[in-house]
Amino acid sequence: MKKTNQDISIATSLHHLRMALKLICPNEDWSWVSTIIKRIAAAAPSKPKKYGQVSSVELYQLGLKLIDEAVAETAEQNKSSKASALKYRDGLLIAFLSLVVLRLRTATAMRIGKQLVKNGDRWSLAIPPEDVKGKRPLHFALSPKLCERIDLYLQWYRPCIPGARNHDGLWPSNNGGPMSANAIYDRVCKRTRKAFGFSVNPHRFRHAAGALWSIEDPSNVRGVKDLLGHASFDKTTEAHYVNGQTRLAGRALAKAIDEATN
Repeated sequence: MKKTNQDISIATSLHHLRMALKLICPNEDWSWVSTIIKRIAAAAPSKPKKYGQVSSVELYQLGLKLIDEAVAETAEQNKSSKASALKYRDGLLIAFLSLVVLRLRTATAMRIGKQLVKNGDRWSLAIPPEDVKGKRPLHFALSPKLCERIDLYLQWYRPCIPGARNHDGLWPSNNGGPMSANAIYDRVCKRTRKAFGFSVNPHRFRHAAGALWSIEDPSNVRGVKDLLGHASFDKTTEAHYVNGQTRLAGRALAKAIDEATN
């Protein structure tokens, strides 16, 4: 039987009725009413579980923690193992999503030399319209700290993941190809569940970024729209606006996280 919110209302009303009847006729047996209440309440939907609260800063720090642990393991073993490489990958992925707050489909499509490009010693993102839900290109300049960790990842850790040398996916799986969206989702949930006691799926990284912005800069909270790649302007100016504002919003989030972690 399908559970409905109406079941909750009926069960509550019957409970109040039973209490009133007990006051009016205290010597009567009203247990049969309790039986009905329990049956209806059992059919009612349970209350949705509340998500644990987590900020972009905490997510970013978790990513750095995993990266640092992988580096320490490498130093101790005097070599880069597959296990430490996968831990570094997961840490970089979490730190990456904390700063850039991409949708899962966009993060999954990341390719070295296409969406992730390097100019001099700085890495940046150039996301084409086909990889974005709103079909608008996105551009992000990555922070120097994240660029250093990407360099280390590409040079030492990514090659230790089986099959990584045979494709250009930024997030190689343990099965010889790029990670799928489901694989990324599962890894992020597993790492965050172990760290926080509850899962933080990739989409909630976007919620965390919006929450951090509203706390750090409440007077400009409308900038969350730009950070997440949303737009509400006419089509003539929309493309130019989103392109420029997304860059500024990305820098603002990175600055807020960087200041909070120093």
